[in-house]
Formats: sequence, structure tokens, C-alpha cells
Amino acid sequence: MYSLHGQTKDALAKTTLGAWEYDIVLPAYKCNMTDIMAAIGLAQLERYPGLLKRREELVLRYQQALGDIAETLPHFSDDYQSCYHMFFVRVPNLTLEQRNEVIVRMAEKGVSANVHYKPLPLLSAYRNLGFDIADYPNAYQLYQNEITLPLFSTMTDEQCLHVIET
Repeated sequence: MYSLHGQTKDALAKTTLGAWEYDIVLPAYKCNMTDIMAAIGLAQLERYPGLLKRREELVLRYQQALGDIAETLPHFSDDYQSCYHMFFVRVPNLTLEQRNEVIVRMAEKGVSANVHYKPLPLLSAYRNLGFDIADYPNAYQLYQNEITLPLFSTMTDEQCLHVIET
């Protein structure tokens, strides 16, 4: 396990007598959190159970309403529970072009749908490194008919219903 930004030692470990030397084993980012961000995070942790409960309610609404027309990913079982960060649906037999048209038509009705995530070989940086999506047919198959629906803790029941109807 490496510290914060790919180093083999954290700052405290480097203060031990004669143990200053370290290596950087992977290119990573050093992102220090400010005190203000820490304070916001602590306040959010107090609200987290309520935020999670609301997201769960929305996920259940989506699953109940869309289960017959789309495949949804399971968010919980007896063994695990999601943080309900995103809600993905897969519409069987939808082509990439049809999926994109659905997203455009939803946007025209005020619903901001998205796709998470584009397979890396479809991104220029990875294509330029020689990656080819043809080598990843399963990733492409899952990508081509996936739609991410809006999901946020302040979403109202009316907004959720609008997404479902759209």
C-alpha cells in the first residue's frame, strides 16, 4: 500500500532517524485536503444516514418502475449495500445510436441523463497508446446500451416520477 501520492513512505515515516529516503513507484496526484473541506466532510457525515436513506428510496422507485423495460444493477442484498451514488439502466437490444437518441430526447424533456463510463479505449489518450476497443468487446457491449439516470439526495418524488415517465 502506498501513501497519498505514490510514495513508499508517508511524511511521518520519513522523520525516523536515517529513514528519509523514499521512492515514488507510480505517477499519482498529491491532493491535500484543506481544514475547511475537512469541516464540511465532518458535517456531511452527520447527515449521511439520512442522505443514504433518501437515495435508497429513489433507487427502489426506479427499480420498481423500470424493471420490466430495463436491466438495473443490484444496489443491495443481505451481504452488501451500495452508497446509491448512481443509477444505471441497460436497455436490451439498444444500439449506440438509439441510446444516444434516448439521452437527447430525455434532455429535451428536462431530464439530464448520462453514460458512466466510456470504455478507456474509446478515449483519445488511450487510443493514442495503442488500445483498441475491438480488444474489449464486453466493455463495448455494456457501454452501448447503458444510461445513467439522475440520482441525488435532494431529488423530489415529483422529479423522480418525471424521470420515470420520460
